[in-house]
Amino acid sequence: MSDTNNGTPDGAADPNTARELHKARGDLTTLRAELKALRDERDTIRTERDEAIKSRDGYKGQIEKQRGEHEAKVAELTSAASKAKADADEVLASVRTASDRAVIEAEAKAVATSLGAHAPADVVRLLDLSTVTRGEDGTIAGLTEALTAAKEARGYMFGEAPKPGTATGSTQAPAAPRATNPAAFDARTITPAEYEASKAQLLRGARH
Repeated sequence: MSDTNNGTPDGAADPNTARELHKARGDLTTLRAELKALRDERDTIRTERDEAIKSRDGYKGQIEKQRGEHEAKVAELTSAASKAKADADEVLASVRTASDRAVIEAEAKAVATSLGAHAPADVVRLLDLSTVTRGEDGTIAGLTEALTAAKEARGYMFGEAPKPGTATGSTQAPAAPRATNPAAFDARTITPAEYEASKAQLLRGARH
């Protein structure tokens, strides 16, 4: 008799083939389960990676935001400090200017008196002090020239310059008047009567 397709003389199924087929199916199932587990693990890793990237980008964005806010704050503080310094410099300059002008005006009144001014405060008030300066060491420059020019332009405001006391024969000329506090005489605040009395006194002193 000839062999059947199952490879047995009597045509019965080969038990080894059935076992191998069953084993192969079991191995396939196991492989499919392992493949699924690997795919799940891969998906988990991808998810974790994506979340890590998002987290990193989120931190990066937060850091960039904080950096921008910090730089803006630094710029604001720098601007405020610069403005405060500029304001302080302006105040100091104003104080220095006011101080210099007060000293120059006081000195101008003393010099005007020495030049024979009838009302030194009025002379100084009309005087152009734009060319008069006070140095760092306190030296005043240009004041004598300015007052000399004012005397030439407004001679009616000046009399004979006081002379220092000198002996002439048996008569002694009066000494030059001492420079007084410039604030003691202010033509803007005295009454007309006081002004006239002061003017007359100066004129009498100039005639002697």
